[in-house]
Amino acid sequence: MRSISLTKASLLLSSLLLLLLLLALPSPSQAADPKQPALFGNSKDPVDIVSDTLDFDQKKQIATFTGNVTARQADTTLHCDTLKIYFSDPGRKLKEIIATGKKVVIKLDQKKGLCRKLHYFDNERKIVLTGNPSLDDGKNIITGETIVFYLDEKRSVVKSGKKSRVKTTIFPGQKNGLGWK
Repeated sequence: MRSISLTKASLLLSSLLLLLLLLALPSPSQAADPKQPALFGNSKDPVDIVSDTLDFDQKKQIATFTGNVTARQADTTLHCDTLKIYFSDPGRKLKEIIATGKKVVIKLDQKKGLCRKLHYFDNERKIVLTGNPSLDDGKNIITGETIVFYLDEKRSVVKSGKKSRVKTTIFPGQKNGLGWK
């Protein structure tokens, strides 16, 4: 296993943490708390990515981490089998991030998101979870065919599919309910 902790990679991959916003979105009943720390701690916190391999194709502007991938910044962790980061040609601006695997796991404190594919679109500032997606906050859980987060709107949509409907289980009295910080 190789640990990748490069300044260049940290700058380019700091946007990876936007993916983890799904665990930080407030529920409609929660007001924004100005005392809350930055989303993933200080944005200057380093991004550490550990994987079996890293293949950066400069011509195509794609960084591909494969094999037991773990990405961390502050208190946020992402686990997946493959992490692909797409950049636009000029200036290497982040374009898209795709995390895939048998089990993609995002953790922030006691909150957890699970799916088989997590796709972040930078131009739309949108995250799409597919492949048995679920969001857990303690005992509270929500599942569906697709979970979409619109980051700028602070809104999410959980869609059902042909074989399954949206399912939500909420335990009254549990701190934060389904309120994703």
